[in-house]
Amino acid sequence: MAQACSNLLAGSQRLVARDTLTMLPLRGTVNVLDVGGGSGVFLSEVLRRNVRARGMLFDLPQVMQGAKARLEAAGLGERVSLHPGSFREGDLPDGADVITLIRVLYDHSDETVLELLRKVYASLPPGGRLIVSEPMSGGGRPARAGDVYFAFYTMAMGTGQVRSATEIARLCMSVGFKDVRVPSPPRAFITSALSCVKPV
Repeated sequence: MAQACSNLLAGSQRLVARDTLTMLPLRGTVNVLDVGGGSGVFLSEVLRRNVRARGMLFDLPQVMQGAKARLEAAGLGERVSLHPGSFREGDLPDGADVITLIRVLYDHSDETVLELLRKVYASLPPGGRLIVSEPMSGGGRPARAGDVYFAFYTMAMGTGQVRSATEIARLCMSVGFKDVRVPSPPRAFITSALSCVKPV
């Protein structure tokens, strides 16, 4: 049962990764830091699509072993560096020109999100790019059904909230990001996304 749940979760994460990278492709030589990257599903998809990319995975120490095993099994271990830690307790690692937050913000309050976004901004070089991908409120009928589902999810978790792309953009701009881009999602019930840039 545990293995079946793990496979289902990984399958869901792959769908999110594929839709995100369809909306916001990562091309060329990039170093991508995935904050809260879990078992490395998103980074695996980035590296599979872009042979010139390298990855950095930042998450709690207890998930690092599973991430290492998954990345090595996919033949990607040498292209990813693992960075155990919590963004609540310290700075993010330097060295990335793209930082991704995949299904991270909606688990947290505005105050915690702003703290994280400030750390993302500080970690990126001028011209660096932030990508956020997660359920976002608003949109067509499937998205409204998702609004209800994730509203119950965040209520059950006792923290966080589902935000619209406009709300997330406002939070990003409040810490200094510019050039916000919100592509049309192919499947809003899977994920929506936005990107923004640290000014040069």
